[in-house]
Amino acid sequence: MTKESLCPQCGEPSPLGLCDRCRRERSTLLAVADHLEVTVCPVCGSHRVQGRWRDPGAPVEELIYEAVASEVSVHREVEDPKVEISISKLNATQYLASVRLSGTFGEVGASEERTVKATALRSTCDRCSRMAGNYYEATVQVRGSAGAPGSAELEESRKIAESVTDNCLERGDRLSFIQETKAVKGGVDLVVGSTQQGRAIARAIRERFGGSIQESFKLAGTKDGKSVYRTSILVRLPRLKAGDLIRARGAFLEVRGFEGRRTACRSLRDGSTAYLSEEEAEDAAVVGNRSSAERALVVAEDRDVVEVLDPVSFRTVSASRPASLEAGAGDEVEFLRFGGDLLILPPREGGGVGRRS
Repeated sequence: MTKESLCPQCGEPSPLGLCDRCRRERSTLLAVADHLEVTVCPVCGSHRVQGRWRDPGAPVEELIYEAVASEVSVHREVEDPKVEISISKLNATQYLASVRLSGTFGEVGASEERTVKATALRSTCDRCSRMAGNYYEATVQVRGSAGAPGSAELEESRKIAESVTDNCLERGDRLSFIQETKAVKGGVDLVVGSTQQGRAIARAIRERFGGSIQESFKLAGTKDGKSVYRTSILVRLPRLKAGDLIRARGAFLEVRGFEGRRTACRSLRDGSTAYLSEEEAEDAAVVGNRSSAERALVVAEDRDVVEVLDPVSFRTVSASRPASLEAGAGDEVEFLRFGGDLLILPPREGGGVGRRS
């Protein structure tokens, strides 16, 4: 007859030596550090986790919660463990975290509780430190091909730079910031924290306006025995702008945008798309820009010609009709003057002719 095994500690029946209750009493079911620290930048609110700075957003209590949760260790024999963490603030920098564990250990209920002291340290992050120290790696130089770019182009370039900077920061480039924006003769200089950010800004401006990009480097010194360079990124905006009416290839074309080094245009005659090379764009004669177009009332029209009332001379003038124009008598159309002729413009994209009120 098999003799029943007894727990050597309490004397209760136990087939495994120590019973579950005594094993639970001897075991550490919940382990966590007694003290933890989180670091928060007092300038921007970024926080440092495992030696790396991360963007702001979470409150200090949440950071402490995540730090405590990452340190919690539960005994492998606890089944259906449930861990609850509550954070209380003691003063400006000290917090108390209560960690409670519940579950089962063998055939008996199990629960343990630990208290963790947490300190919120204040330390300026790498990004804010470098911004305060006038640190920069690159300068994006926005210039025009023929004189200084217009104020509208410069303002949009600034907005593009701000948007790209935000995107670079979101993707993890902690040195993505605009240190300074300087109006200079011929354009604007954007002094930025990161070379990668500067290149992204230059590409985005070129995608919007066309043009070309050139880079140059200058030795700025040494750090930790390595040469440190600063990059100048020149964005040369094209001579032409979206909305320009030009004469090229023996036809009148409206500039619609830019695709790399090519200028995308629309033919006034038949609405077809034409792409000009850099050389063709430089040689094109500029009639004007749609932004300065005048408006005239259509008096009569047929398939190829429209007759409009010149708002200056009040004389009826005949002009070639763009293929995409659907204006009829009583409608208003846009036009530019070229020599003694009126050049009727096709409808704006997404719009139509205007009905005179």
